[in-house]
Amino acid sequence: MIWRCVICFVFVALSLKSLLSHINSAHSRSPDFRVVCGIDGCSKEYRVYNSLWYHIRRNHREHLESGSSKSRRERTATATSSREATSAVNRNMWACRPATVENREHQMGEAVMENRVQAEDVLIEENRVQSCPYSVSPQHFGAFDSTASLYSGFDNGISPSHPALSQTVDGTLNKTLNIPDVPCPAAVDSSASCQSKRGVNDVLAAMQQYQALLVTNLRSQLQTVFQQHQGSELEKEAMAVFDRIEDPFVSVATTYRQDNVIKENFNFVESEEVSVGYTACLKKKGTKRVLSTIPKCFHYIPLIKSLEQLLSHPKVLEMIDQPQKYRNGYLYDIIDGEFMKSHPLFSARPSALQIIIYSDEIEICNPLGSHASKNKLLMFYYTLGNINPKYRSKLAAIRLLAIAKKSELSECGVDGILGRLYEDLVMLYGGVNVQTGNGEREIFAALVSICGDTLAQHELCGFKEGVGFAYSKCRQCECLFEDMQMYFDEDNFELRTLERHVRQCGDIEKANSEYLRNRLKTTFGINRRSKLVEFPAFNLIQQTPQDMMHIILEGIAPLEIKCVIKHFVLLGQLDLDILNTALTGFPYSPLDIRDKPSPIAYNTLASSDNKLKQSSGQMIVLLKILPFLIDTVKDNEYYKIILELIEIVQILFAPVIGLQTISKLKTLIEQHLKHMKTLFPDNNITPKQHYLIHAPSQIKFLGPMGGSSAVTEPDRNTKRRTRATKPF
Repeated sequence: MIWRCVICFVFVALSLKSLLSHINSAHSRSPDFRVVCGIDGCSKEYRVYNSLWYHIRRNHREHLESGSSKSRRERTATATSSREATSAVNRNMWACRPATVENREHQMGEAVMENRVQAEDVLIEENRVQSCPYSVSPQHFGAFDSTASLYSGFDNGISPSHPALSQTVDGTLNKTLNIPDVPCPAAVDSSASCQSKRGVNDVLAAMQQYQALLVTNLRSQLQTVFQQHQGSELEKEAMAVFDRIEDPFVSVATTYRQDNVIKENFNFVESEEVSVGYTACLKKKGTKRVLSTIPKCFHYIPLIKSLEQLLSHPKVLEMIDQPQKYRNGYLYDIIDGEFMKSHPLFSARPSALQIIIYSDEIEICNPLGSHASKNKLLMFYYTLGNINPKYRSKLAAIRLLAIAKKSELSECGVDGILGRLYEDLVMLYGGVNVQTGNGEREIFAALVSICGDTLAQHELCGFKEGVGFAYSKCRQCECLFEDMQMYFDEDNFELRTLERHVRQCGDIEKANSEYLRNRLKTTFGINRRSKLVEFPAFNLIQQTPQDMMHIILEGIAPLEIKCVIKHFVLLGQLDLDILNTALTGFPYSPLDIRDKPSPIAYNTLASSDNKLKQSSGQMIVLLKILPFLIDTVKDNEYYKIILELIEIVQILFAPVIGLQTISKLKTLIEQHLKHMKTLFPDNNITPKQHYLIHAPSQIKFLGPMGGSSAVTEPDRNTKRRTRATKPF
């Protein structure tokens, strides 16, 4: 019996044990793992692999032992009972079943069934299918379609099928050879199970196993025919055809060969290993340990080659060649902001590439403990502002630019990565000839903005990362802590300028003593002169916008909601248990049920921090439903705080904003912060609340806030972070 995985629909095995091993290694560690037994019509459902394995061992042991512990003679005897085997296949959801069992029994006699159960022995004893490892060239697969696999996000999930595959599976092969209807793994989209090289190798092994079984069945059918017509001279020539069959997967059977095929047939961009220093270590040499040096490096994907690969997609090229028009009175995207109209490159060349960079740190190991930051990675991504906003947040449009181990940058810092990026940006600003889908052309590009959370942006720009130790806590204005508590209008603060910033960096570098240098750093809120200052036509003050996902959903919203709920609970106007019950039983929409807010514990409410222990997606849902949960106290000034915050968030996350709405937003923010300070005089206005007053001018300069936070790190939470920035 052939067993097929119904989770990925790719893996095929000859025994149940092999199938269970595949499920354990490929699917059991998935957070949403759920499987129905399905053997002999069993409807038991399991979410833990061990429970499924014990269930099969207790209740379906005969299937678990068949195919592995039986001898060849026993399997041959078992094959004679074809009706029982066919009925078992019909009751087994994991078995590969034909379309019509009657036709299959008519076409395949007892010899064919016997040959199928002896497939493992045939693979070992008569493995004549594979020829010389290098006898099949990569061109055997036909014309490769690189755009279907690299840019599937731009095609609305529809990718063209491989021409050679569709011709073989759908046409010639089935019509000519009359093969039984066994599902072919190649005809299934294997992107879900091929996320690693190990998954690719598993699929190739299954394909080779399927092909060997297919050839064995055909050989058996021809032998049966020739036994009925003995003495024919055609027998030798027909049987010799099977000896000349070549394995089409030999050239991609190993990881090394797969890499070679990808480099030769796809538009592959190889990363550069850039050295930024050396570190001393002890290496074992024989029986002794000798002092040696190893380089510190980071990996950088050349920006120009990456853009050339991206421009090979016709839809991306179409969006660049047909730039959007300016819209009077409304802001739709970055192109509608004041920045694009005053930029020296984009005002002269509207079709120039608008590069948006995102930077963030990730922890790949346990984030707790004394070794939490040992394996932390610094990631750089980029996308193009020319891409339509509805495609810009897809993973196909977010491309990796650089990756570095945080500890490797201890000496040079992020300026080592920015220095390599600077070389490409200078060339792109002056124009570079690249090969696109429509032939060779000259492209121009410039950096539009650098996105990220406050820590990442301050590190890139050279500001104090911990703003609590600086007198000037904002990178867009030089406000003091006392002024932050009194004024809530951007016009009341002295805004930073690039010329003033460069002069302050020069004063820090010219300081005569270390004490004076540290005092100037604390006063100006600047640590160093950033490499971004040298980027062509880039203003690090204006082109590093605040990310509202971090500012609102991870800062202001948890703080203010916690203050309001805590006030109502302490006064006895609201019962936290009743609130949690309403939170759990609220009729969420299918879109919001995935980000259902967690119940609020008493310990969370009593803590001195400003956290509510909710994710960004949970916070946006909590903001939407909170007025309905606390409507018993709606005739209250504290209740209006929540309504004001919701109105501000609706405007900030809106995809289209009118110029009159920007003026209204500025007034709403000022009134809201004043109202917050009046109702909670003991609470200080935090830096994130202060950053909110710069949002109106940022929208007017760079367009809606969604364009500044469209790039999200492509991890497992990418879709949730993107959904969190959608309007109500």
